[in-house]
Order: sequence, then structure tokens, then C-alpha cells
Amino acid sequence: MKKALFFILFLDLLALTYGASTLSISFYEAQIYYESKGLLYYLVHLSTFLFGQNDFALRAPIILLHFFSACLLYLFALKITKASKDAFYALVLFLLLPGTVASALLVSEASLAIFFSLLILCAYEYGFKKSFYVLLALSLFVDGSFGILFLSLFFFGIYKKDLSLSLFSLALFGFSMGMYSFETSGKPKGYFLDTLGVFAACFSPIVFVYFFYVIYRFTFRKDKPLLWFVMSTTFVFCLIFSMRQRLYLEDFLPFCVITTPLLIQTLMNSYRVRLVSLRLKYNILIQAAVFFLLFCYFTIIFNAYLYAFLDNPNKHFAHNYHEAKELAIALKQKGITAVKSDEEMQLRLQFYGIKKSDKLKLVRLKSPKNADIRLVFGKSSLYYSLENQR
Repeated sequence: MKKALFFILFLDLLALTYGASTLSISFYEAQIYYESKGLLYYLVHLSTFLFGQNDFALRAPIILLHFFSACLLYLFALKITKASKDAFYALVLFLLLPGTVASALLVSEASLAIFFSLLILCAYEYGFKKSFYVLLALSLFVDGSFGILFLSLFFFGIYKKDLSLSLFSLALFGFSMGMYSFETSGKPKGYFLDTLGVFAACFSPIVFVYFFYVIYRFTFRKDKPLLWFVMSTTFVFCLIFSMRQRLYLEDFLPFCVITTPLLIQTLMNSYRVRLVSLRLKYNILIQAAVFFLLFCYFTIIFNAYLYAFLDNPNKHFAHNYHEAKELAIALKQKGITAVKSDEEMQLRLQFYGIKKSDKLKLVRLKSPKNADIRLVFGKSSLYYSLENQR
């Protein structure tokens, strides 16, 4: 089992490293790199200081956090499932979830939320009470998304009649709401279906349906585990607030992808109590889920090859994570190190050493006519002109 564990982690790191090499910095990532001042800002700046300002250095801390998160999830799953084989299955499911893959490739607070959440949950399950409370307090300063974890632990504390946990979690939740303002202004708009769609995309449709089933199943059981409070509180909280406004779901999905140990435990318990002749529907469900997960995993990792099937590169689901690096290379080949562009592309190009200019303007064209730069993406191309400014 140890060999299989190291092998699957090694393959995942290899695939993520390749996937990261095909991406450009996005506008959101550029904002984190240049404008934010959180923990993630210092991690990526330390990496680029050590390895240079490039895509590998930008994403290396995220991939490393993902690796440590995977190790923590396996240790956590051992406590939940009580079997090394089931813990391994929980790890594999965690690695294959589209939401996990995205959090391991893109620079966002989701990677930090997953890592610290698993660290906190491991400390609780392994009986390190002092470390648990210290980590819980420290997470308050990591990111505002931990408010949902504090709320989950508050309900869990009430269920367990643990007054200290309830009061401590409630206090942290209050501080979190004060430190990181939660937007409630504006006219109410329904994003309920949008939220369900994003959850389905994060888990893949089959796993998402089973995720919902596990929430429902444990609702009527007396012995509710901690993970149930985390997944149900997060899910219900998202659905309620999505009726009014669009949520930043990357703030909530990390607390759902870490629940794979409970999903696997529930599935394997139901699977093993049945006779071999009665396991057919479970086998079909598992095989279909694995097929979709592998399809999603390889689609995300090798997403650049999808351009070969698209006539318009803007239809690519990850087009916001391409173009900037290729454009910077094309500009440098022409001896250009400064241009004026729109706000988003300007900040992205800055990461690749292209400064802002008042003399030369970069304009995207709809046709190759009068184009100075052509970027080829599979069957399609993007065209740009360079205009002198007076």
C-alpha cells in the first residue's frame, strides 16, 4: 500500500507540474501577486525570489501545498475509515476531483484553505487538543473563508455538548465576520442553479449526487461525524445565500473536497454488507464515477490541446489562463519590452517583464488584416496590432 501511495502521489505531482507549465498568469492571480498582502502573497513572492519570476515559481508553492494536503488527507482518512485501503481510495478520490485539481494548479486561497483545514481536522481526530485550538485561532488570519469552518465547528460543539469548542468557534466566527466583510448589499438575485452547477463541476456529476446523498443519509442518524457538519453547513450555507447573491464559491468548495473520507467510508460500508451478486449497481456507479473523474482530470491537465478542436480560442474554458505568456514572448521577439494595453492584460504582461508604455499601444484585432502579432492556438489564432501613440 505504501508503494501505491507514493506512486500515485508522484504521478499526480508530475501531471500537475506539466499542467502548470502550460498556463499563463491570470488577472486574478496577477492581482494576488501585485496587490494583495496575505499569506499567499508572501509564499508566491518567496518562490519567485528563489526561482525567478516565471510560471513554475508562481505555481510551485500551490503544488507543494497540494502535496502536503494530500498527505494530511490520507492520515485523516485513516482515522475516519479505519482501513488503509479505504484511506487510499479517499486519497485517490480527493486527487481526482476537478475542484482539487483546479486548486492545485491555480494561485488562490483555496489551496491554503484545504491545507489548514486538514491540519486542523487531523489535530482534532488525533487528539492534539492544544494544537487544534492554536491552529484554529491561527486560521483566522489566513483567510476569511474559514468563517464557514468556524460555523461548522460551532454546530458540532453543540451536538457534542462541548461548551468550550462551541464558544471558541462562535467567537472566531464573529471575529472573522468583522475582519473579512461579507457582502450583502445590492438587489437580491437568484444564483441557486448556478451554485449547484459549480458544485457539480467541482465534484463531477455522479460524485456530487453521492455527496448530497451522504448529507441526506447522515441527517437522520444519531451518530453524526465532524465531517458531516463541515459538508452540510458549507453546502446549506451556499444554497441559502445563493438565493440572494452570487458567491465566491472558491471560498466554500475547499471545505467540501476534504470530505472524501466520509464519502468513501459510506460507500464501502454499503458495498461490503451486500453479497457479491448484489453489488452490480455499485460496480456500475463506481466505474462510471471513475471514468468521469479521469476524463475531467486529464481534460484539466492537458487543457491546452482542446484548442485543436475550437475555432474560437475564447470558447476554451481556461482561456483566461492562456495568451499572456505567449504574447509576452512574441513582443520580446520583436524587441518590445513596454506596451499599453487594457488593465487586465497590462497587469498580466507585467509578470513577464512587459512594462507599461505611453508610446506604443497593443490592440487586439478581429481579423489578420494589419496584424503585427499572431498567436496560434490549435485551429484558431489571435491577432494584435501595435499602434504608436502621440
